[in-house]
Amino acid sequence: MPRKRDEESGRYENVYSDEDVLSVLRGTRLATTEVANELDCHRTTAHDKLRDLEEDGLVESSHAGNTLIWEVVVNGS
Repeated sequence: MPRKRDEESGRYENVYSDEDVLSVLRGTRLATTEVANELDCHRTTAHDKLRDLEEDGLVESSHAGNTLIWEVVVNGS
């Protein structure tokens, strides 16, 4: 995965494109932790990226107990 230095903290962070995340979800439904495992990133990083994609209408989430399940919006990609 590409890495980018955060200007404020000076720490490196992985950068995940929309396509990286969408390719993990295509044809399946996954929990946030499963997406994070596939991307090899922290769960919070995956959740933030998934929320951004949801705001853009590319993915949608549903609850299964306390877990968010994510999938690609059919007409979104």
